[in-house]
Amino acid sequence: MTNTELTDPLEELQHENEVTQGLLERILEEAQILKGGKDLPPGEIAEGLRLLEQYRHIHVQRMDGTLGPEARAVAMSTCTVHLDQLPKDHGEVSEVLENAKKALARYERGVASSRDALAHSLESLGNRTFEVRTHEGDYPLSCLVSALPEGASKRLAEKFTTDRANVEDLESHIQRLLASPAGSLGAPLSVHCARDGCVATAEGRVVPLHEGRIGLMAPEGGWGVSPQTTRLGSDGVVRVRVDFLCPEHARGSGSEDPAPLALAAWADEGGHLPHSPRDPAFPASMLAAPSQEGRGRA
Repeated sequence: MTNTELTDPLEELQHENEVTQGLLERILEEAQILKGGKDLPPGEIAEGLRLLEQYRHIHVQRMDGTLGPEARAVAMSTCTVHLDQLPKDHGEVSEVLENAKKALARYERGVASSRDALAHSLESLGNRTFEVRTHEGDYPLSCLVSALPEGASKRLAEKFTTDRANVEDLESHIQRLLASPAGSLGAPLSVHCARDGCVATAEGRVVPLHEGRIGLMAPEGGWGVSPQTTRLGSDGVVRVRVDFLCPEHARGSGSEDPAPLALAAWADEGGHLPHSPRDPAFPASMLAAPSQEGRGRA
C-alpha cells in the first residue's frame, strides 16, 4: 500500500497479511540466530515486536471491528464460523506477543538461560501468527470476495481511509527495518585490551537496547567487558569508562560476561545515577560518544 493505493478493502486486508509475513520471517530468523548461540541487540528485536504489535492492532480492528459486522450480514454459515473464530485467534496471538516481550526483558537483564527462552518465545510468536494470517487469507477473506456486496465494500473502503495514513507510516518503518540484515543494527567500536602491555585488538559494537537505551557488545571469541567508575562531568553528561579484555586476560579477571548486552553506559540529562555502572535500567538517550580507539571509554 505504500507504493500502490488499494481501494478494495479485502485486498487491503490481504496486503496487510503480506506485509506482516516479512516481519514474521524476520522474527523467526532472529529466533534461529539466538538458538545458534549468538546474541542480538535487544533494541533491534524490540523494534520488530513493536512494529508487529502496532501494525496488528490496526489490522485486527479492521478485521474484527469493521469487516466482521458487514461480513456476518451476507456470509454463508461456513464462512461465519471462520469469522467467529478470528477474535479468539487474534487474542491468542496477543498473548504470545506479550510473552515474547517479557522474554525479551529478561534477556536484556541477562537472566540465566534467557537467550534460549527468548528464541523459543519468538519462534512461538512467528509460527502462531503465521497460522492465523494463513487462516484469514484461506477462509474468511477468500469466501467474502464473491459474497460482499458492492455497497458494503464501499462502506468498508471509506472506513479504512481513516487510518490509512497510519498504516502507510508503519509500513515505511517496517521496510526500513527489513532492509537491514538481522543483527546488523548498531555501529562498530574498535577496542584494544586494557591489560598493560597487551596489544590485542578487536571490534565490538554499540547496539540499541530497549526503550531508546544504548549498550555495548564485547567482541566475539571470549573477550570480556568490565565497566569502571561512573563520573558526572561539568557539562552534565554522565561518563563511564569501559575496559575490554582479550580472551587470554579475560579468563579469571572477573570481567563481565558480555552475553546479557545490558551494559548501559550513559544517562539523560537530569536522569538518575545508577546504583552500579552495570544497572541495566540506566537511560541513555543523551550520548557521550564512545571512543573509537583505546579502551572503549565513554
